[in-house]
Amino acid sequence: MEMPLLLALAGVAAACVACGVVLLKSYRRVGPGEALLLEKGGGPTRVRFGSGLVLPMVQRGEVLDLSVRKVVVERRGKQGLSCRDGIRVDVRGTFLVKVEREEAAVLRVAREVGCARANRPEEVQALLEERFACALANAASTFNFDELLADRSLFIDHVMMEVGTELLGFKLERMSLGRLEQTPLDQLDPTNVVDAQGILKLTERTTRLALETSGQMRQQREVERREAGQVPWEAPRGEGQGKEAEREREVERALADRTGSN
Repeated sequence: MEMPLLLALAGVAAACVACGVVLLKSYRRVGPGEALLLEKGGGPTRVRFGSGLVLPMVQRGEVLDLSVRKVVVERRGKQGLSCRDGIRVDVRGTFLVKVEREEAAVLRVAREVGCARANRPEEVQALLEERFACALANAASTFNFDELLADRSLFIDHVMMEVGTELLGFKLERMSLGRLEQTPLDQLDPTNVVDAQGILKLTERTTRLALETSGQMRQQREVERREAGQVPWEAPRGEGQGKEAEREREVERALADRTGSN
């Protein structure tokens, strides 16, 4: 009787140890920037932040990275963005996105993207690049070129409004502009209606700036010559003409008085 009892106790102890080993190996801990998704057959997927048990042969566990991902969008040359006045601009925008540490956001990304794809930066780039490029193009079309250069922060606000919140579960944290400048003229297509309008605007703008610069330089040279004593001082045209007219009227009045006296 003692031997069978000992064998039974040894079997129970071995089973307990085996269960302990299985449970220990099934215990999964994830970092603060990760989420653990547990799937069991056809049941609902559960989300755990921190740690959880993934029972072998019963459950399947996946880890989703919640850290910030960077999506870079660059449009240059013939792909440059068209402003409201037809002028094209070269743009390089950097978008920072992440998955919120919330069960609903984690489940949506897992369902619509998949943990494996969402964990790879190149996949996130491919998923969101076109959406961000459309937002950049739509926002640029509401500004003239000069307005765009004058207020970059307002342009960024418009882009973020265009992006919205429908990003497959990701959230746009921040956007920055690394490049925002006029597309070179040799990159424009004069047979394209929009580009032709832009070329005309740029030509008019360049001519106007050249004339303004030329006039300012001429005025500066005149000032420098006068200060150096090379040119005698002259009264402003309006002031000189007024005094000359007044002298002519005085002469006419004097002649009229003399004629009346005679």
